[in-house]
Amino acid sequence: MYIGCSWSKALKFLIEKDSVNIDYIKSGVYGTFNEQFSNMRSMRPILLHGLGYFERTGMKNIEIIDFNFANNLIRKCNSPHYGIHLAIKNSDMYPGMTDENIYEHMSKQIQIFKNNLTVPLLLENIHDLPKERVLPIDHYPYIMPEQISRLLTDNDVSFLLDLTHAKITAQHHGWNIHDYIRELPLNRVVEIHVNGSGYDKDGFISDTHQTMENEDYKLLEWVLNYTNPNIVTLEYNGVESEDDDTIIYSLEKQLNEIQYICNSIK
Repeated sequence: MYIGCSWSKALKFLIEKDSVNIDYIKSGVYGTFNEQFSNMRSMRPILLHGLGYFERTGMKNIEIIDFNFANNLIRKCNSPHYGIHLAIKNSDMYPGMTDENIYEHMSKQIQIFKNNLTVPLLLENIHDLPKERVLPIDHYPYIMPEQISRLLTDNDVSFLLDLTHAKITAQHHGWNIHDYIRELPLNRVVEIHVNGSGYDKDGFISDTHQTMENEDYKLLEWVLNYTNPNIVTLEYNGVESEDDDTIIYSLEKQLNEIQYICNSIK
């Protein structure tokens, strides 16, 4: 089982010090990606996650994607697959659109991605929170296990399971997290995303990408008994309140704990 981690100054420091053992650097085409590309690629293959088009299964303007650019970049990164969010925005929808219409639209877009990419396509579950159903995020809730399973199975694509997205969705709806995850298409999991969650400034649950806590490690350990991913990826590069030393310490601790858990799974 390989280990991935989001690119950050702290990760660069730890790799150069040979303090962590990771196999992939996760990054997308935004921010300083172009400036940092050579640096990242000299250290590890890059798990490419995001081309800068806000790709998603429900996007209605898929024609803006330059798949030649995408495939050339995937090759340069040596990315083993490409993941997009299993999501549709309210602005992607037309009046009166039903869940069946959404399924048909998403399936059409998934097939375009699948047929135009040179690597396997992964679909990542998103989270559902009231604040994210409105602008600027604007997500329509498409988070039920049967919806996710149907799309992945009918379109024969793999699953990128984001544990924090699943956890905060279950918390918001009052569902048991283990029951919710067990209903997802775990047999199709190829990659798992992990990080810690918290609360926003208004006190609502939020995908803060903060340091993992004990419950997050336990959830990862539990789900690895039901899945066989190729890669587990930590999505952490520090939060605003943390200084550089704290981020470096926390990142090293998390990666070592994830490595230990993955090595312990038979």
